[in-house]
Amino acid sequence: MRLIRYISLAFIFVFGLSTSAYSAGDPAVGQTIFANQCGSCHNRNMKDNLTGPALGGVQGRWESEADLYAWIRNSQAMIAKGHPRSVELWNQWKPTVMNNFTGLTDDEIAGLLAYIDGVYTGTYPPKVAGAEGEAVVVEDKGINVPLFIVLFVILALLAVVLARIISKFKLHGRTEGW
Repeated sequence: MRLIRYISLAFIFVFGLSTSAYSAGDPAVGQTIFANQCGSCHNRNMKDNLTGPALGGVQGRWESEADLYAWIRNSQAMIAKGHPRSVELWNQWKPTVMNNFTGLTDDEIAGLLAYIDGVYTGTYPPKVAGAEGEAVVVEDKGINVPLFIVLFVILALLAVVLARIISKFKLHGRTEGW
């Protein structure tokens, strides 16, 4: 039983490290969220209006990060409270209602805002100089190292547990039929 307890703690520790390292302010996470949640109403270049306003520089237009996060999660609640920036946006864009994204975590919103800022400022996706000096977009398709580490640890621990179970069966002579 002690071995299983150690295995569980190791799994929780490794999984916690791997998820926290990639979730806070990761523009790649934000890119996925933008494509799935925001891209139908907001322009991908972050500079021009579409159904909704241009998002470039959005963080500078809000008094606090908490207000911006609350707006992203539930804009109509902010308008109902009479928040000045929310009411201003509503008056400018009504009757278009922004969707609620109550399921987004703080880390996901931070990633979304990092993506928006990166596209707006031209720092995301990363660019390198081409053969004649022109900028070339480099699409990062690297492997997800933390995921492979977690999978390796899980499989190794599973192998150890199974080996101990098999050895217990052999000790008690219960291997007839194997």
